[in-house]
Amino acid sequence: MKKLLLLIALIPVAILIFSFIKDSAATELKILNTAVSLSSNLKIEKDVVFDQSHDLKLDIYSNKDWKADIKRPVLVFFYGGGWSWGDKDYFTFVADSFVDKGYVVVIPNYRLYPKVKYPAFIKDGAKAVAWVNQHINKFGGDAEQLFITGHSAGAYIAAMLAFNDQYLAAENQSTSIIKAFAGIAGPYNFKPKEQQYIDIFGEENFNDMRIENHLTGNEPPALLIHSEGDTTVGLFNQKLMEEALTANGGAVETLVYGQDITHIKVLMKLHPWFVNEVNVGSDIDAFFKGVKNK
Repeated sequence: MKKLLLLIALIPVAILIFSFIKDSAATELKILNTAVSLSSNLKIEKDVVFDQSHDLKLDIYSNKDWKADIKRPVLVFFYGGGWSWGDKDYFTFVADSFVDKGYVVVIPNYRLYPKVKYPAFIKDGAKAVAWVNQHINKFGGDAEQLFITGHSAGAYIAAMLAFNDQYLAAENQSTSIIKAFAGIAGPYNFKPKEQQYIDIFGEENFNDMRIENHLTGNEPPALLIHSEGDTTVGLFNQKLMEEALTANGGAVETLVYGQDITHIKVLMKLHPWFVNEVNVGSDIDAFFKGVKNK
């Protein structure tokens, strides 16, 4: 108990450092995730291989007390990090939030820059979602209730999978397997200006990388979340995405939080420890449950 209390006491410090020093993010997230793991009832299937050719793995989260004969809705979460940073092991707190709401949660890794460039990380995401659709029933999930979400660069990957059928088609799947999509602070339709992002996407791909250019009208229902206090990813990305989806007859809802919610805070507010009047996890859950019940 003393160890758990100490870890919980360190969380505010960890989040403060994470907000300002990217190099410290891995360490601080490990502190947070250790505290979450010690205080939760998570069952974790670690390092399940979904792409042997690139040694890509995913983690599957459920609850130790769940009955094996009851299939649960499935949530695939793609983490952010500018397509150049991140690891599935850093996001147990996201999984814990949605397991608590009744989901089997899957968090896959994907290849990062500079090892790969666009669109390799999207292809990795497609392989992960296709694997989940085919195998999640063995882990207590219901593939007929498959939802995807992501934060920042992860929201971009998830949106491209939901709105551009070519990636899942390459895996003999279709966007129709995705029940609904929720994007958190996603850079859906930006034009790279910083040299690293120009290098990641390539100038020859600036039109192809914009998700609005791939809509057909057959997209799954979407929830787009952003905040006025986000100075990392412009709010215009959400507005352009909403306009494009609406113009194509898509079902789309939006949420815009206030000036006090930054790019990092909107991620942290997925977990109950950090919520107040803003509860991102509950907002996403309510949207998914609304889609499910229609």
